[in-house]
Amino acid sequence: MNVHPEAQLTGRQRRRLRLARENGYLNAACRDPRKLLEAYSRWCWRLRIPVVWSERHSPRSRYGRVRLDLYTTAIRLTAAGQAELQDLAPRASMSPHDARWEHVPVRDLDRIAAAVFRACTRAANYQPNRGYPPAFLAGMPAKVFVMDQPRAASA
Repeated sequence: MNVHPEAQLTGRQRRRLRLARENGYLNAACRDPRKLLEAYSRWCWRLRIPVVWSERHSPRSRYGRVRLDLYTTAIRLTAAGQAELQDLAPRASMSPHDARWEHVPVRDLDRIAAAVFRACTRAANYQPNRGYPPAFLAGMPAKVFVMDQPRAASA
């Protein structure tokens, strides 16, 4: 049975999901963030946009984390993009495909998540995620396939 992922969310979680779709990042500070994150990630995957979300370390913690996943897209961060994201908050751990900011004060979570989404969707900060460099692909000869003409079955 194919159940819609939003059918299992509470009213507050659906509101957070709607706000995440409007803002570009998810505030996953709720009782069961796993279901909410799954629904948001599926939506981002369908639109081919990066998944950016923030959450607290614990329900009453003064600190949280911000996460970026580019696995839902066909892009990766360039060195300039990684440098720009590193400047947003200290002690970020990142790769061309994802990033994580730990120990961020709660008052700054939304600001940093919004800045991360803007920075990773800026054209100068990402490149297509290809298996081969563009120079290698440009030197490859084009392959031409010759297709036979269709023939009638009675011939």
